[in-house]
Amino acid sequence: ATIITRCTAPGTIALTYDDGPFKYTDELLDILKAKGAKATFFINGDNNARLEDYDGVVKRAYREGHQIASHTWSHKDLSKMDARHVRKEMTDLDNAIKALIGVKPRYMRPPFGSLSTTARRTLGAMGYNVVMWDIDTNDWRHPNDIDKSLRPIRKVINSGYKEKGGHNILMHDIIEKTATMLTPRAIDLIKARRFKMVTVGECLGKPKSAWYR
Repeated sequence: ATIITRCTAPGTIALTYDDGPFKYTDELLDILKAKGAKATFFINGDNNARLEDYDGVVKRAYREGHQIASHTWSHKDLSKMDARHVRKEMTDLDNAIKALIGVKPRYMRPPFGSLSTTARRTLGAMGYNVVMWDIDTNDWRHPNDIDKSLRPIRKVINSGYKEKGGHNILMHDIIEKTATMLTPRAIDLIKARRFKMVTVGECLGKPKSAWYR
């Protein structure tokens, strides 16, 4: 599978959220809508919550133009699995997502950013692109310290390399302050530097038809 770390479209930033959907995701969608920003959600089927309990949130995110991507069914480490189990983690979520929005994701992010050669080969055979990140907020390490989560974003977007490409920010919508406080502050900071907040597909210059299978 192709591994993607940074955006290729100049002046773009992909806001990405892992591990949801969760009880804060709906409010996060309100904030994104009010701020005019798009995001990509790397969702699970059974991790912090069951996907079926938040199916309306996923449908809303998709309907409002956000990108739905895979973070595996149960957030297990793919590097410790054989090909059969990797495929099951992916297909179980694929089928659940298709039942909700009618399509299967073409983009995925491995839990913990962890892959083996077997996992990568299996994901490639399934038609996935693997999305990592180049800005890690580490919000899960300090969920109540918004300033600390903002520092890596501020450092990168102030570095003056806007014209050379875009960036891919890792956050988690299962963290309340990330959804409700970090996100609006990050958006304001990014807007002040005149970056455009887009989905992963858009930041790679891909049309919506290429985001899904």
